[in-house]
Amino acid sequence: MDPVTLEVVYNSTAQVAHELTIKMMRTGYSTIIKESGDVTFAICDRAGRLVAQHMVDPIHLGVIPAQVGEIIRTFGGRIEPDDAFILNSPYRACQNHMSDTTLVSPVFYRGEIVAYVANTAHKPDTGGKVPGTNAGDATDLFQEGLVIPPVKLYRRGELNEDVYEFIVANTRTPVTTWGDTQAQALTNIHGAHRLVELLERFGAATVLEAWAEWAAICAREMRARIAGLPEGRVGPITDYMDDDGIDLDRPLAITAALEKRGEELVFTFDSAPQARGPLNVRPCITRAATEYVCKAVLAPGLPNNHGVGEPITIHFPPEGHLLNPRYPAPVNMYASTVHRVSPLVMWLMAQLAPDRAMAPSAGANIAISLNGVDPRSGRRYSQYEILHGGYGARPTRDGIGGMAQDGSNVLNTPVEAVESEFPVRVERYALRPDSGGAGRWRGGLGIRREWRVLADEVTMNLRGDRVKFASPGVYGGRSGQPGSASLNPDTPGARPLHVKATSVRLAAGDVVRLDLAGAAGWGPPAERDPALVARDVRAGYVSPAAAREVYGVDVDTQTWAATPAPGRRDAAASAGGGPPEPAGRA
Repeated sequence: MDPVTLEVVYNSTAQVAHELTIKMMRTGYSTIIKESGDVTFAICDRAGRLVAQHMVDPIHLGVIPAQVGEIIRTFGGRIEPDDAFILNSPYRACQNHMSDTTLVSPVFYRGEIVAYVANTAHKPDTGGKVPGTNAGDATDLFQEGLVIPPVKLYRRGELNEDVYEFIVANTRTPVTTWGDTQAQALTNIHGAHRLVELLERFGAATVLEAWAEWAAICAREMRARIAGLPEGRVGPITDYMDDDGIDLDRPLAITAALEKRGEELVFTFDSAPQARGPLNVRPCITRAATEYVCKAVLAPGLPNNHGVGEPITIHFPPEGHLLNPRYPAPVNMYASTVHRVSPLVMWLMAQLAPDRAMAPSAGANIAISLNGVDPRSGRRYSQYEILHGGYGARPTRDGIGGMAQDGSNVLNTPVEAVESEFPVRVERYALRPDSGGAGRWRGGLGIRREWRVLADEVTMNLRGDRVKFASPGVYGGRSGQPGSASLNPDTPGARPLHVKATSVRLAAGDVVRLDLAGAAGWGPPAERDPALVARDVRAGYVSPAAAREVYGVDVDTQTWAATPAPGRRDAAASAGGGPPEPAGRA
């Protein structure tokens, strides 16, 4: 195929995915969709393989093709134009967790299925043991909400009322939950029509050939980039989850090793036995996170399709482990575990490609769910937000503070949107000074966010990690600072909260504070340019005390002049380098 046609056809396909994502964010009901963008649209070929994807949430790279494949297996021969299938089953079809539901629609052209349009999106409440669904102390799948097997939600464009009734009967927020679900389905059906327009314009043979060629290009390019890495094995390296929300004194180990063999990368994972609590992760999610990191390091400019992962082999522990759980182990906090897997993979890649891979990111997010009755409207609400720590320091620049990283691309919800929709006031939203790991290049800072509750009889759930174990620095860099949670901080009644707390009862006037972890530093702190240290102090990223004690730099806060402290040269000389050390307790 000539290069111009190839480029035009493939980018036109990707543009459809982009258009559908924007349409969904404009028609969705919940803030997690319309503000945070916790939704991914993808186009798959007739075999269910990923062709194109937009608003790339890397963990969804593994979910959507698995879901499409399950629809093909279940409904082969019974798929009709303008159908929309719904499912959210983690074990039957490798959904990440049941709060995310996937909608799949076929694309028919001249009487034959040529592709599928699919999307997955988060719901603020799908039932389960607690309001907001995601219980940090869930001990089996059935406590985590409504399990939806593959079923037709729309049949030839007509709503299946029976399925609709089951969905709205199992959510505390039926208007919002159904509004998002309906938007997913109808946007899919619209997307199928948009792809037919593309097929009519260029011809089915040309479009399908372009899709196949781009997948082959991505596979060849990934193999070429891998071939340029040094041969050998790195690792194993280990990091730890704080606990599983049930056994609070038992950390959970995750171990990864990497072997580079010619044009292939072979990853071997091990992990603690599956958790009693909801930190378990299905293998397709770990695969998606691993492929994302490899692509980000080696070929960030490539599009997302199934060719990217062809040169990557992954070995998992046996069934019954954290990274390969046995049904019906709970999974709703899978994201916390994935945020530990991705930095491990990045850590391994940093040893093969130190000029391209970054230090480990914060390695955790915290999701907060506030649930109750809005006194302004008398309606039940479920406020769901996902917050993030920092990006790891990079080989030539600092990490980024307060930004989704390593497996997630979800936006922090704007204060204005939260306050206008829910009975809360956001009283603080700021970066945490000194939370980023010190180094020649500093790790991204975590954030602090505080909410004052403006309604009575509110229940809160938290889903987080990275409180006991810090994100470890590389090549002499320092660890990031871990996170924490507290209720009514800076008052006589202040008390710490476990970051997997469930059904915490709140009253009007209570304040919840979340501190997100910082990311790791790169290189010895004593090698940081004093001018950059002064800049950080002036911006409030680094305290004057840390500038002196950690970086060996005195900063005059009147003139912002930076002066190396006595002994700084010796510190730089003795800081050393080499590969990162194993993760440890903060």
